[in-house]
Amino acid sequence: MSSALLTGSICLRTLQNNEQFKLTRRSIDTAYAVMDDTNENRQLLQRLSVPFLFSEGTLIIPGEQAGKISRFSNLELLPLIEQGELVLNDPVHRQLLSTLIQSILPRSRTTGEHCAFITPGSTSTSALSKLVSQLIALQGYKPFATTITLAAGLSSLPAASRFSGYVVYLGHSHSEIGLIHQSRVVARQSTPYGSEWMDEQLAHAYKLLTKNPDGEMVPDLAGARDKRLGPEVSLSPYLSSPSAISSWYDSLLDSLLDQFVSQMASIQAYTSTLATLPVIYLGELATVNGLGELLAQHLNSREIQFDAQQVVCIPDAADAIIRGALVIAAMEEESSAQAA
Repeated sequence: MSSALLTGSICLRTLQNNEQFKLTRRSIDTAYAVMDDTNENRQLLQRLSVPFLFSEGTLIIPGEQAGKISRFSNLELLPLIEQGELVLNDPVHRQLLSTLIQSILPRSRTTGEHCAFITPGSTSTSALSKLVSQLIALQGYKPFATTITLAAGLSSLPAASRFSGYVVYLGHSHSEIGLIHQSRVVARQSTPYGSEWMDEQLAHAYKLLTKNPDGEMVPDLAGARDKRLGPEVSLSPYLSSPSAISSWYDSLLDSLLDQFVSQMASIQAYTSTLATLPVIYLGELATVNGLGELLAQHLNSREIQFDAQQVVCIPDAADAIIRGALVIAAMEEESSAQAA
């Protein structure tokens, strides 16, 4: 049985394929809430059948239950992962991540089962990636770190292209672009900017503020997100009055593509032999109107050759990524079996 784990900034997802080729999906939110460890609070949580963890005089409420509790109390929902990183020296965060992974990744049934995994951020060799690898191994799997570029490409690039093309991911904590040729990543570039960064910029630009549970005025990130996703927003470069939000997308694509072009130049002799390839784009920032046209304009301006008739948005990024990661796990298992 092969498995895949997607450690996202907002939730964890697993996808497993058993011997009968039956897929099992599981997910859990990564947000959590903290309450003082008192008899009253313990009794409240027990009456509500809400699971919790103990840590240094506090009660930690993980996952979806934290959201339910926060809706009728003044408890703040806290992110386990911020800016693509986990506070690794915080025992609460390590314990919570371990608990969440155990809850959605059952122990392996046989030896040799692989689990391909992806962590947030721009690198698969980060400290968080190493910790997730250790936690997967404790569940009895052989962990294998992979990238969003490869996973999304394997699941979403057309078979007619022999799984070759460009993958553009505009995510929560980071963005990346990669060139895949026949199921192999030829070039890949990432930048630590995504919807988290953009909503902060928009909140400041539009002076959007809200009060936190302590009564302090802070940037209204939810309001910024609503403005970014408004039905009137279009990024099309062919409009007479393009959206003001377009400039932030331009900045993000500039940051991503300028360095990618340098990589492509270094392998120009190789890429010049390739056919004109399709482009897929996905992620939290990818579903806005006109992004395909804006992306095509940026690729053209940098003389990247691509099929302008095949610039396609993949609407469910998480599903596409974890399906591709499961394919990678199955490929690794097959390679290991052949080498044995």
